[in-house]
Amino acid sequence: MPYELYKVFHLFGLFLLLSGLMALIFARWNQSEVKPRLRKFSMIAHGVGLVLMLVSGFGLLARLGLVSGLPLWAYIKIGIWLCMGAAISLAKRYTKAPVSYGLIIALVTLAAWTAIYKPGV
Repeated sequence: MPYELYKVFHLFGLFLLLSGLMALIFARWNQSEVKPRLRKFSMIAHGVGLVLMLVSGFGLLARLGLVSGLPLWAYIKIGIWLCMGAAISLAKRYTKAPVSYGLIIALVTLAAWTAIYKPGV
């Protein structure tokens, strides 16, 4: 697959992941009960987004020829991916929605900064 297609899948996965998280966070922010259909949609979107990001992220690394020895920025991105995977439990349970929202935005910003500047190279 071409490098650009992996990028599209990676960004699509990010969109799915964020839409699942933000649906739960904004429902909490509105102080409403999270309905089962919304919870199911959020969990599915989050999970599919995580898988798409993981597969396309390693596809991008393979296209760059970096599979044998991962650079520091790739480990940082994997750590952010793990945090984003755990963030669904924060979105489901934590009652301070603005804090959850801020943490998610900070993680996405850190991921973008890491992808652009590639520290450790």
